[in-house]
Amino acid sequence: MDMKDTIISYFQELNPDVLIQAPSRINLINPLDAVEGDFWMPTVAINGAKNPLSAFCYIKEKQKHKRSTLKIFTLDSSKTGLDIKLEKEEELLKDIVKIKAKFKSDLRLVYGSIYRLYKTLSSFWDQYLSKEFEIGILTTIPRQSGLGGSASIIVALLYSLSVYFELFNNLNILKEGDYPINKDTIAEIATKVEDQDLNITAGYADRYAISRGGLSFCSYYGKLYHKDLGKEPLAVYDRIDKVYQIKKIPIIICFSGVYHESGGVHDKLRELYLSNETNILENYKKLSKIAWKSRLALMSQNWKSLGKYFKKNTKLMNIIMQEAGFKFGIGLANNILITLIEDHPNVYAAKLTGAGGGGCVFALVDPNKIEEVKSYWNDELNTIIRNKKRFIQKFPVYPPEISKELSHAEFFSVHIDTEGVRVLYQKN
Repeated sequence: MDMKDTIISYFQELNPDVLIQAPSRINLINPLDAVEGDFWMPTVAINGAKNPLSAFCYIKEKQKHKRSTLKIFTLDSSKTGLDIKLEKEEELLKDIVKIKAKFKSDLRLVYGSIYRLYKTLSSFWDQYLSKEFEIGILTTIPRQSGLGGSASIIVALLYSLSVYFELFNNLNILKEGDYPINKDTIAEIATKVEDQDLNITAGYADRYAISRGGLSFCSYYGKLYHKDLGKEPLAVYDRIDKVYQIKKIPIIICFSGVYHESGGVHDKLRELYLSNETNILENYKKLSKIAWKSRLALMSQNWKSLGKYFKKNTKLMNIIMQEAGFKFGIGLANNILITLIEDHPNVYAAKLTGAGGGGCVFALVDPNKIEEVKSYWNDELNTIIRNKKRFIQKFPVYPPEISKELSHAEFFSVHIDTEGVRVLYQKN
């Protein structure tokens, strides 16, 4: 069995009432999602070929006399196979004061999601308090990798709770002031979990892409200030993979092994943008132009042309982030990985997947040369890791110590996730 089948099989043996999968995502032109100006931004939901690059969540009913529990699982791979382990188990909190106290803990994504659903839909809380149940969560997305990993966990949990408590698309339970729970409002709620409840600056792109799926252009018109649900427009999520019959994008992802905090990057960029810093505003206008032009390349599936826009994006990203105070622009590890692969004859461009400062980059390649390019990229990386002299020759101004962190790099082949967050199993 592959990794996804192993996870599904393991969780089904636990007899869940509902099992949910939420994908990860790549921003094709960034960092437009950091500021939500009046821009259109291309983004794509993805699954990995071997590693599904997804968050999984199940909920199962428990007997009345047993308390609700929260379980966090991890997955380890070795030569002998895949091993799912129970990392943490504890009683699921149902007191609002105690839930809010968890916002600084390693379970903040879980309790932030529960709290935000409590704040959003009045009928949720009565059911949450009256039932005893078990929540289990596992993610295969590398931590702080720039693939929307935290958003994937939040969206998976919100969707699981919505399905389990029969809230999803249920108009009969709405009271005055409530909004329906659907994939759009889940994306909105997920954003508020991070930027309001957990004080992590986050954009809408990740949450909409993970919730809705596919390759899209997302408009943030009227959403610059992240107001509460109902006080600003919803994002406009235009699924271009369906309209233009785009079945795949030929990309390879490399997780640098260097962890990053996307909130720290977004926070600084938003601060400069909202203070009307001239250079930042001008460069964001240039980014927005690159973004809408890239749509023309995407509709033609002209990967070479798309690569030219990606290269312009990376150049502008380095300028913007240096102006924002980040010494090495998009990041040491990111620039190293891009330099190693961008001149390969079958590579059209390489760029960030997310905020920068670590995390992932991806290469846009000749569709017929994906495995060849991935092997070359891996070999080139291993060479500079093993050979300090070669590293210094290629990157004379970079500290050689970064190569130690790059030794943890991982490569992923991916495809477009067309469904977004979904039910894998639901008990009748």
